[in-house]
Amino acid sequence: MTGDIDTGSISPPQRQAESTVNVRGLSESELEVHVNALLTSVGEAPSGPSAGVASLTAVWVISQVEESCGIGRLVNPQDLTKDDLATPAALSQMLHQQIRKQDAPLVKS
Repeated sequence: MTGDIDTGSISPPQRQAESTVNVRGLSESELEVHVNALLTSVGEAPSGPSAGVASLTAVWVISQVEESCGIGRLVNPQDLTKDDLATPAALSQMLHQQIRKQDAPLVKS
């Protein structure tokens, strides 16, 4: 029975973010607002302060953040931990730290 398989549950969200925001200059709390907006735009609005983020959705959010700041790969999806996905705030914190690492000026030893 080909064609009867619902692959929607395993496909990443295909909808683009409502607006492109340059996240490089955002504070951690502003980035959290942006991450929540991205989640809401694909129907994955957080249902409470302890609501986790599905790993496939987190990969999509990360790709949107990477695209908006033009840095390239911020984090390898295989390196995501349960703590990174525990809440949108935790995901935002991890992303903010990775952006800051990328933006840190090179210091000669």
